[in-house]
Amino acid sequence: MKSIALFGLTGQGIETAGEILSKVIESLGYTHRNWRDFSTIIRGGNTSFEIYIADRFETEPPPRIEEIDLAIVWTDEGVDRYLSRLKDTSMIFGPENVKSIPSEHQGNPPKLGFNVWSLGIICGHLGIPYQLVLTEVEMKFKKGKNTDLFEAGYQLGLTVLSENPMTDLEIENATISGNDALCLGAIAGDVRYYYGYPITPASEILENFSKWLPPLGGGAFQVEDEIAAIHAALGCSYAGKRTFVATSGPGLALMTEGLGYAAATEIPLVLVDNQRGGPSTGMPTKTEQSDLLHLMNAGHGEFARILLTPTSVLDCIVTIQEALNLSEYYQCPVILALDLDLALRKISIPWEKIESAISFVKIDRGPTILESPFEGTYKRFEAVGSSPPFRTVPGVKGGAYVASGDEHDERGLMEPDFKKVRSTLHIRRLNKANSIRFNRPFSTIGDKEAPITIIGTGAMGELIEHFVKNNPDVYQGLLIRQLAPLPKEELTIALKNSKRIVVAEYNAKAQIRSILEPGLKDKEVLSLLRFDGEHYTDKEFSEEILTILNGVTSNLTN
Repeated sequence: MKSIALFGLTGQGIETAGEILSKVIESLGYTHRNWRDFSTIIRGGNTSFEIYIADRFETEPPPRIEEIDLAIVWTDEGVDRYLSRLKDTSMIFGPENVKSIPSEHQGNPPKLGFNVWSLGIICGHLGIPYQLVLTEVEMKFKKGKNTDLFEAGYQLGLTVLSENPMTDLEIENATISGNDALCLGAIAGDVRYYYGYPITPASEILENFSKWLPPLGGGAFQVEDEIAAIHAALGCSYAGKRTFVATSGPGLALMTEGLGYAAATEIPLVLVDNQRGGPSTGMPTKTEQSDLLHLMNAGHGEFARILLTPTSVLDCIVTIQEALNLSEYYQCPVILALDLDLALRKISIPWEKIESAISFVKIDRGPTILESPFEGTYKRFEAVGSSPPFRTVPGVKGGAYVASGDEHDERGLMEPDFKKVRSTLHIRRLNKANSIRFNRPFSTIGDKEAPITIIGTGAMGELIEHFVKNNPDVYQGLLIRQLAPLPKEELTIALKNSKRIVVAEYNAKAQIRSILEPGLKDKEVLSLLRFDGEHYTDKEFSEEILTILNGVTSNLTN
């Protein structure tokens, strides 16, 4: 396994160099995972790019790795950040004016050429064929100075050539982020129209769909704000077309009104919340899992909702498809909660694994009548036994109805006998998702007889999986995917042998633990909390888990 770090300033093209590197490594068939740390300001803040490359023919991407094989930094601050993480402290490169860098590893790159010079060093060190990378560099940048900078960096990198230079593994890999995965899954789930408003870290979804949907006969539309986005999505769903809407904290606040309207009218709606640090504008480029209690209760009044949390990039492909099916069957809001790290994390894995995830779920539109005439008197909001009501779309003969946010009767007519409908229709609406047909409420890893279980979701998933696989006899991992309705019975069974439980989450108030509490009774439950916006490395996570279990106060969580 190899781990590389590149550190510079926002505006220096650090991420562009990282994208080229990732593309080239993907073309050679190596599984890998990228990590980005970027500033909220457009120019001047610090930015980092880290890449963790799996061993040859390994198909599982590594988590974020603590130990770094090679670091290239622009400033002294970069040295401070990475010197202690280097396996070999001499494996650091940078400009001549930066401290603690061996003279033979120094250069004199210009500020706006540092990224290309650094890319050369990395590729030389890894033994990536020179011409393969140069072709990509010259496609992205002007020839001349950039070519010379890449050449100089590459030659410098060759002085520390890896013992195992990279070769072409002849494996077809693809690189996707969590946001990409959501889009791929949604398209497989028959989404052809999307309405959105840009917000970090959900903007990639709108960008992707603007390119991907028109060739499929659909389209993506940037509307004026999040209020318009959610109501446009509701209009699309009302018309019988599948869609979803995505945002982050501040946008979620604006969309809350639309959640209530979806609940009252029972129009299927999937909402994706890519959580970032809050409150208010908060930390737009930092990860957090602090919207969960809001998502459980958002909206005035009381109504049913389903809350799911994907546990990995690949899981995003599957879970969005399941969410679309659930929303149409139960006719209530289905919310997917990601976090910034999972949404923006990029992994490169064999295409066949992505293809398998895409085809995992079959489209199920539930009690939706798209074409056939409705026989008899249609009552849109009347339950069919214990099943949800039939839902028609505009154009179905005999299936017209009023979709009003006002309280209404079974036909959708306003000003009904409130005493009657609140004790019948409203009760049905409240309880229709008390239990759901969902066969993946969580995934378990490791020995089910293990005395200690580590629970988490989202960005924590890769860390829990890595930790448990390295300690298989002592720990079980449980990656929770269904938070509402809580799968209490399934949790109780899965945790029956656990004496101690650690719930790991990125927030200050133990929100996941509080949601899971009914399923954790009679257990010793501990919390691992982090809320500084950073994502754990493998070593940090392992040390923090052991610290919590040993009853010592963590320096990262308090």
